[in-house]
Amino acid sequence: MSALRALLVHDLRLQYRYGIHAAYGTVIALYAALLFFAGPYLPAWVLALVIFSDPSALGFFFLGGLMLLEKGEGIRAALAISPVSARTYLLAKTITLTALALAAVIVLTLAKSGSVNWPLLVTGVTLTSMFYIGIGVPIALRFNSVNAYLLGSALFLAPALAPSGLALLDPLPAVLLVFPPVAQFLLILAALGHGSATGPNLGLALASAALAATAALYYAHRALETELGRK
Repeated sequence: MSALRALLVHDLRLQYRYGIHAAYGTVIALYAALLFFAGPYLPAWVLALVIFSDPSALGFFFLGGLMLLEKGEGIRAALAISPVSARTYLLAKTITLTALALAAVIVLTLAKSGSVNWPLLVTGVTLTSMFYIGIGVPIALRFNSVNAYLLGSALFLAPALAPSGLALLDPLPAVLLVFPPVAQFLLILAALGHGSATGPNLGLALASAALAATAALYYAHRALETELGRK
């Protein structure tokens, strides 16, 4: 627990030092202002799309940036010879970035009036964030600079996000829920009251999103072990 606590503090300080909190806070404030004034005229799927494409997936971009900043400062090299395990390192990143995503989602959702299924929304955003953090780790390990990652990672992310628009189909064929982005987007849509998703489809969406998040984090953990070692 002491190692995890130290890494959590380190991540928060790193995010603050490089202006991630300030920059993202500004973006969310602009989104919130737009939703507050234009919200009554916007359908629920617009807010769902904003949440799915931005806060939920922000860990993908911020994680890569943080990992490459750490690499440039020699932090990951130091961690490789420390007792810190790949599991603890990944858990710290997942907690801080998912918490940032949830804070942004709460602000955006409160800015737009309307009924909200908060447990479903928090669950959907959390699973989505975990998934994109998981796939972000092995991709970030392929790059040597932040700029290269931000440009090149879009090529990896686009195919993952492309099928998500199918979640707008109403009724939605259950077979499409095997695609994690469809399941993730459906959960957020349903939480905000869009569409007529049935109980079975929501159950399948939760199972699909949870399985995808678990698989992505497992693969991320294995990838990190190649750099930090097994401890």
